[in-house]
Amino acid sequence: MQKGISIYAGLGYTIQENLDLIKFASSLGMKYLFTSAQIPEAADSETFWDELLIILTTAADRERFDFEIILDVSSEDSPIFDLEVVTPRLDDGFDTTRIAELSQTRKIQLNASTVTEYFLTELKNLGANFENMKALHNFYPRPYSGLDSYYFIEQNKILHDFGIAVGAFIPSRDGRRRPPLAEGLPTLEDCRNFSADLSARYLAALGTDFIIIGDGLPTYAECESISKISGDEVVITAQMLTDDEISKELLSKTFTRRPDVAKSVIRAVEGRQFLKSLGAQIAPDVSPKNRNFGDVTIDNETFGRYAGEVQIIDDELPADSRVNVAAHIIEEEFFLTRYIKPRQKFSFNLI
Repeated sequence: MQKGISIYAGLGYTIQENLDLIKFASSLGMKYLFTSAQIPEAADSETFWDELLIILTTAADRERFDFEIILDVSSEDSPIFDLEVVTPRLDDGFDTTRIAELSQTRKIQLNASTVTEYFLTELKNLGANFENMKALHNFYPRPYSGLDSYYFIEQNKILHDFGIAVGAFIPSRDGRRRPPLAEGLPTLEDCRNFSADLSARYLAALGTDFIIIGDGLPTYAECESISKISGDEVVITAQMLTDDEISKELLSKTFTRRPDVAKSVIRAVEGRQFLKSLGAQIAPDVSPKNRNFGDVTIDNETFGRYAGEVQIIDDELPADSRVNVAAHIIEEEFFLTRYIKPRQKFSFNLI
């Protein structure tokens, strides 16, 4: 999964702050840079274009950074639309015939939040080159205007069915949020006040192909946290409830949900094999505990061939002396468990 940043001209971020962020994001392996030619709040138009050109030429330097620059444009009237260093994100002002033509000669990005199956079918019938297309969702500065997750999932499915990779925005919670509202730039409304890390893990769980921080000056810590996120597993924060080192080591692994879905628990495929590979046993708890929603359990040595099985509890279950409650998923992240589908990889961020 690729990640990216957003850089804006004319909004109070200094040139040096912008260039420093470009350098730092590149050092983390980030490959996307989003910017816009549509910023009505930019007060000084002459300064805006000067700053924007500095940003574009710096980020596109192949020997130093080599970002793929996504430029949000509403029509071909933008004076920098024809620059080869940018991938235009085509919003208003482009019909399907023109989009199909553009796709033959350059990379383009569609608006993932508004495309329809009919629109994509028309592009296909016009001979559009889908290998040159990706799609990026909108961000939503106004509170309560961000997308609902069900709609986001439906839009992504439509695009994926046509072989188009989909990206989305997460907000910065701890950095300098983009003016004039400065209330975050998420794609999903649920993410507006999430940490950048949790927002990115949520989008990864939803199968998003690339993630961009929407706000213009996130903290370096936020950039580092999202740079480490993998797109092929659901990562959930859990509080350890035991001092047993073998249990800690076992739960530090990456697991796969079994394909046969149990009613009350999420069962991991690999727990028993992982425990055998450690050459150790897990003793039973002195006082077995009731199992509650969000508990992470490990079958102990008294459970015979099930010893080492790891489960996430999705119900209210009685105590069992053969099962240790080893950790508990923190409350604000329990919702992520619904995205652990059959055969889906998952892991724990243990605290």
